[in-house]
Amino acid sequence: MKNNIYEYSDYKKYLIDLVGAMAFKGRGVKAKISKALRIHTAYVSQVFNNNAHFTLEQACELAEFLALSKSESHYFLLLVQKARAGSSKLEQYFLRQAEEYKEAQKQLKNRLEIDEEVPERDQSTYYSSWHYIAVHALTAVPEFQKKELISQRLNLPIEKVNEILEFLLKVGLLVRKGDTFILGPRDLHLSSEGPMINKHHTNWRFRAVDALDRPHPDDLHYSGVISIKKEDARMIKNILINSLKDIREVVKDSIEEEVYCYTLDMFAV
Repeated sequence: MKNNIYEYSDYKKYLIDLVGAMAFKGRGVKAKISKALRIHTAYVSQVFNNNAHFTLEQACELAEFLALSKSESHYFLLLVQKARAGSSKLEQYFLRQAEEYKEAQKQLKNRLEIDEEVPERDQSTYYSSWHYIAVHALTAVPEFQKKELISQRLNLPIEKVNEILEFLLKVGLLVRKGDTFILGPRDLHLSSEGPMINKHHTNWRFRAVDALDRPHPDDLHYSGVISIKKEDARMIKNILINSLKDIREVVKDSIEEEVYCYTLDMFAV
């Protein structure tokens, strides 16, 4: 998606910006919406341009059409209810509901929509090797959703790929559609205090070392050892943290075409 729905308090403004950011400025999208909602295109235009509103049933269908996540859909429906409110008091009620829900989504775990934790024993398997995360990430790329293609891309034996895919299916991180594998309903977030965090960091730093032996023009490797004031070190750390936040924003809206790994370290020698 081009726009973050949580930046909006008006569902129409969100829809206008979203459609406007689409290819060819969203030409033909209103017709597709009318077909999905089984209503006349003229009414869709009235909602966008006038005082008409979608019903809650239509808004629910529209959220599905836009492929909003569960949390985004809930927030979208709160905004529609706010707009449809028949009194100022009711409008303020739904506005507060929307604001409170938006605040809750700032918690990373909620934003990732983890309904239940993957059991610790399965987390141990998942983070035991870079293979599991790499296979999991590759299935988000349409051209790598078949086991043979994953095997070729990662240079892993097909038997190993089969083993990993079966595991990811079992824990709900993937689902199978025919001979293709796509992301499942579950996600996995490893907190900075998690027992597997050191293993996770180690796996990918070893992988970074391997990448040095097979240089690629698009790769970036940098190491610097510096002597500076402790206060300046804290400033550099904040710069790096803010850069990571910027990267997460780019990743959030990016289309899956390739899998990359980026690691970042700063520590006292």
